[in-house]
Amino acid sequence: MALTSRYAVLTGFVLSLVVSIVLHWQIFPQDIQGRHNWRQSQTMWNIRNFVHYDNDILNPRVSHFNGSNNNLLRLEFPLMQWGIAQVVRHTGHEVLVTRICVWATSVTGLVAFGLLLVTMGFSPGLALVGTTLLQFSPLFYFYSINVLPDVLALAAGIWYLYFLFAYFRDRRWWQVVAATLALGIATLAKLPFAMFGIVGLLYVLTRLFRRGGINGRLFFFAGAHLLFLLPAYKWYAWVMPRWRNSPTLYGIFGNTNTPEQNQAIIDYYWQQYFPFDLLSPAVWLLLLVGTLLPVRRRADFPYAGYVWALAAVTLAFAVLQGNTITMVHDYYLLPLLPWMYIVVAAGAERIWRWTATNAWKPLGIVLIAGALLAAPGWAYWLRQPLWAQSASAYYPVMRDVFNHQKVLREAVDDDAKVIVLNDVSYQIFTWLIRKRGYVFHGNAVRPAWIDDLHEKHGVDYLYSNSRRFDQDSTIRTRLDSLILEAGDIHVYRIADREP
Repeated sequence: MALTSRYAVLTGFVLSLVVSIVLHWQIFPQDIQGRHNWRQSQTMWNIRNFVHYDNDILNPRVSHFNGSNNNLLRLEFPLMQWGIAQVVRHTGHEVLVTRICVWATSVTGLVAFGLLLVTMGFSPGLALVGTTLLQFSPLFYFYSINVLPDVLALAAGIWYLYFLFAYFRDRRWWQVVAATLALGIATLAKLPFAMFGIVGLLYVLTRLFRRGGINGRLFFFAGAHLLFLLPAYKWYAWVMPRWRNSPTLYGIFGNTNTPEQNQAIIDYYWQQYFPFDLLSPAVWLLLLVGTLLPVRRRADFPYAGYVWALAAVTLAFAVLQGNTITMVHDYYLLPLLPWMYIVVAAGAERIWRWTATNAWKPLGIVLIAGALLAAPGWAYWLRQPLWAQSASAYYPVMRDVFNHQKVLREAVDDDAKVIVLNDVSYQIFTWLIRKRGYVFHGNAVRPAWIDDLHEKHGVDYLYSNSRRFDQDSTIRTRLDSLILEAGDIHVYRIADREP
């Protein structure tokens, strides 16, 4: 019976992955567009530069050379980007392969979540329920094939929780090593995931408080955490001084919003982020039951306290970064998913236990099966429209770049350096045409700058969507010929100046 049950759980998990693939099928080959295409374009440029120009993992590069005449942009440690680049180098098809790699990374996180639930004492069947509902959280569903390093950070963070909870149960040294390695990877991939370490910190503090001292095992536990977090500390200590005015550095303590803007953000958290992004109506009841109603302990170790500690820290993070997250950057909320869906799984378990008698069992089956069937539908309905071109950042300005992407890319060689006008993001226009160069917010490009970029930096082409700019007499004298006209975008060859 146990073997049959194991196969049934495995079959159910594979079936859930098939559903995910079917729902994402049209998105896998789709170029970067839709919600958060700005940040994804930047990540794709990291990958492309690793593949074609500089494979040094310490040198993540983007498309533009503005400012310092190099295109280095060091934010998170580019572990995911570099790893995907090694696959793309041998396979080609950079967007499709990248999306598949990101999806596969998300699947490893789901495996870890299922193992985590089993470690906490959930039955394999209920662990499958919790894992499937996490998979079709609208936020997880959306980012499971979107090109953001947060996906690797989330997957590694869940592996940290699994190995650490397994250590609480088994007390094996390799579980500490595996857990802290996963935490180190999560933190390198995205700094906020270091807060998952609250679980390890709480464990150390409770052991010190109860025993009044440190023993060899506890020393090893704490030391492993410090050791595997050291690379992340070294990286961020090196790169963060260059982040300048990034709002992530000061959070709400640098808040310049009006009271009305702050209230709008708070309202959006409770009206959109929590009920329809992190969760969906399919799991509202399960979360409510899991939060409010008691149940007997499933395992000898008190895991619940650690889950609620993680909840407190991640919720505090969501509040402190409220003016960074605003009503846009929902991927900053991914760290909240593990504890939320542990609670959702707890709600499913409580309903299953309370309806275990023959008279009430059909009700439990209906409630849990209904959630499982509804979750993919809600995820699709809430998130699929966000992959549309019209959901892309600055779409009114970029419309013709999307509409004529192929010919704009083929107009000049991919290795040619270009000037691009009217791209506030610095990333989107250049990604769609696969060109590196110098990018400007608007039309304020001085004629002397064109001369300098052409003569000293090898820039031979100009992409302009502004007739006011390229028809100006001082600019026209610097343009040799019109290579392509695609919608409102003109591509020019820059003229050589007379000595």
